[in-house]
Formats: sequence, C-alpha cells, structure tokens
Amino acid sequence: MGDSKVGAEQPERKLVLRPIIGLTANLSSTDLEQITARAIRKHRRLRDIAESKEQDLKGSLPKDALVDTVGAARLAYIEAMVDMHAQQAVVSTLLDLLGYIPTVTDN
Repeated sequence: MGDSKVGAEQPERKLVLRPIIGLTANLSSTDLEQITARAIRKHRRLRDIAESKEQDLKGSLPKDALVDTVGAARLAYIEAMVDMHAQQAVVSTLLDLLGYIPTVTDN
C-alpha cells in the first residue's frame, strides 16, 4: 500500500455506474432530468465543501516531517475531495443517460 504511484500509469477510462443505469431504466425523461438536476446540485455543494476544506488546510500542515499522519485538516480535505469526485461519477452517468445537460438553478 505504500506505493503512491500504483495505477498512475493506467489511461483514464470513463467510469460508468451500472447500478444507476438499472435504477433509472424505466424513468421518464422528466423524472430522469429531476434526478440529474438534484445530483448536480449535490455535486456543487460537495465542491463548495471541498473548497472550504482546502482553505482550512492552508497553513495547518504538520511542521514536523517525522509525523506519522498528514493531519486532520489534510484528511478532511481528502475525504471531501473523494466525496466530490464520487458524486461527479454519479452526475456523469446520469448526464450520459439523459443525453443533455439540464438547466439547473441553485435551490
């Protein structure tokens, strides 16, 4: 687990979330658009959280190079980024199914 370059040489492939495809198979385009718009709003919220965690991170890095952790702020930032990128995969799959980008207002 110590090698941080594992998988770094693999070409990027589009992630398709098959369970979402199955769950939405019989939805009308109106329903699918509503779900997609909600997923986009959620992604925006997660992006805002990740940006906030990034700001918290600045200036809070551990000063001691011998510390066995990256620190709470860095871990919170990484977790927020994981959440945001996971939601991006959901949004991408839904957009592929919908076939267009719906107009999304922030509610």
